[in-house]
Amino acid sequence: MTCAFEFNGMVGVAAILLLVVLMLPAAGCSSTPAPHPAAPSDEKQPQHLSTVTIRVADIPLTVEVARTQTEREKGMMFRTKLGPDEAMLFVFERPANLVFWMKNTPVDLDLAYLGDDGEILQTASLTAYDLTPVYSGGPARFALELPAGWLQAHHVAEGAKVSIPPEGVGEDAP
Repeated sequence: MTCAFEFNGMVGVAAILLLVVLMLPAAGCSSTPAPHPAAPSDEKQPQHLSTVTIRVADIPLTVEVARTQTEREKGMMFRTKLGPDEAMLFVFERPANLVFWMKNTPVDLDLAYLGDDGEILQTASLTAYDLTPVYSGGPARFALELPAGWLQAHHVAEGAKVSIPPEGVGEDAP
């Protein structure tokens, strides 16, 4: 914004200067630079979590582990691509009825709900951006999200075992 005043004589100059000093904050004229825009938010960036190697039906797989509520809520959101062996393990404190959906998730995924002992209780195919909830059929302790088609390509079905090392979830891991 530009500030412009017209004045005549010394009294006018003094009056105008006083007026300018008093009005500068109200008029928005200032020598102070405008604040810098906020830095881009990490809110819409994929998260990258610590990894462990699990065994899915005896097939080794390195997975990111979502242990906290915040990590689980963000999950695989905003990932525009997923490598053939990239996956995420969601760890819950105790078995519970779980529900997953694909909010802000632009890649198709396989989902496996696991029991406390690591047995695959249920599998599902998840479609990118689909907000339809996918409920576990009963209490599950873990959920495993994998690239779409991974389970079928590796001949892994319900009833298969997933071994999770203790450092993945705690001392009582299957």
